[in-house]
Amino acid sequence: MTIGRKTGGAPDELSTRERITREAVTIFSDKGYEATSVREIAEASGVTKPAVYYHFDSKESLCHHIVSSGLEEFRVLLRGVCENGAGDAFERLVMTVRTHFDFCEANVEFVRFIYALSFGPDRKKIKYDFLAYDNEISELLTGLLRRVSEAGLIREGKAEVAAHYVGGIISAYVMRHVDGNGQFYPELAETIVSDMVNGLRP
Repeated sequence: MTIGRKTGGAPDELSTRERITREAVTIFSDKGYEATSVREIAEASGVTKPAVYYHFDSKESLCHHIVSSGLEEFRVLLRGVCENGAGDAFERLVMTVRTHFDFCEANVEFVRFIYALSFGPDRKKIKYDFLAYDNEISELLTGLLRRVSEAGLIREGKAEVAAHYVGGIISAYVMRHVDGNGQFYPELAETIVSDMVNGLRP
């Protein structure tokens, strides 16, 4: 499942539910949750308001579906990379950073909406435990950095610091990208990891 309009089939290839979801995330991303009406979502989706309510009980239910399904998709992707034992620790970390960037490129409007929710007043209107989710993602990254430390690439006891560094750099590049002020280039993930490792070598 890809959230938003950027990728996927033509509108007539999507189910009504998928069409509603994709148009909703685009409008939520542009206008915010509170300022978006079900009528706007219905019109953009080419359906009636009753059709929207057939698939989702309320605007809040639709928004919760978008948030939970999109974040779960990313969590599964990231867990698969972080907990995979194949390959060396350095390359695993590069793949982890690249996973963030690839997901962002495929779901720009969804990621923009999540950042808006995370830092805006609409967050309180959505019944989703963002803190627990953020903690889980942070722990996945920290666990991987412990493996990087065990491999001798960074100093012992620096896994948590390294995780904060990598997470912060990822967020900075992602926010620039969704704001239209930066692009991900092929070597970016490896550059970020190399800089971190070189700065925290034993």
